[in-house]
Amino acid sequence: MDIKLTIESLLFAAGEPLSVKRLGQIINGKEGKIKEVLDELKEEFQNQNRGIRLINNNEEWLMVTAPESTSFIQKLKKEVIEGDLSPASQETLAIIAYRGPITRAGINEIRGVDSSYILHQLLLRGLIERSVHTEKYKAYLYNISFKFLQHLGINSAKELPQYDEFSKKNK
Repeated sequence: MDIKLTIESLLFAAGEPLSVKRLGQIINGKEGKIKEVLDELKEEFQNQNRGIRLINNNEEWLMVTAPESTSFIQKLKKEVIEGDLSPASQETLAIIAYRGPITRAGINEIRGVDSSYILHQLLLRGLIERSVHTEKYKAYLYNISFKFLQHLGINSAKELPQYDEFSKKNK
């Protein structure tokens, strides 16, 4: 196993901060070695003038875009936020509306695919909100936002078509 490759992949796929401890649990590695690899990756990304960087806050690490690309990233995000919702985004939003609050794992189970990217996009648009799951370590619960309700012109998710029927299935 190439530990550097694995850590880089995990940080990319997570899309949110990961602690040294959590990385150690995932790859069954020693925290000292993981910290050493993270420092190496951080230096490599910076020195090789790459489009990504690693930042850390205490023991948590996050992969981000290079600050030099900020204006282009903002342009892309604006297009994503203002564009139409993809069918996959609509499906995910419907699951959250009818089954929320729900974890990402719950959404993935219903859809049969990873929904991380779509959840990120829906959060950027302000259509959903996430809160820390009080019973599961490092898990979030996703729910529709007031912006979503306002956009549809309803006061509550209970006003959605067939809400009682669909919200109770598989709960």
